[in-house]
Amino acid sequence: MVYLIHFSEKIHHAQHYIGFVEGNLIQRIELHLNNRGSKLLAAVNNQGIRWQVVRVWLEGDRYFERKLKNYKKSRHFCPICRSKH
Repeated sequence: MVYLIHFSEKIHHAQHYIGFVEGNLIQRIELHLNNRGSKLLAAVNNQGIRWQVVRVWLEGDRYFERKLKNYKKSRHFCPICRSKH
């Protein structure tokens, strides 16, 4: 499963995080909340920036995650960002 997280404000250049989980998404999100997931989300948490999961691709795999990351325009997949334009 691939998921997209939107940050309420940018940190450096980023406002999104795309991740992959094979198991339980809720458990993965809990790791992110406790700074035991990605370094980017740990930095976001440490700066007090709020974030939320805004999109999930249930059939997404690691290859799909890499494809989305390589696109480098995650705002195009984000319903929050798309609604602003």
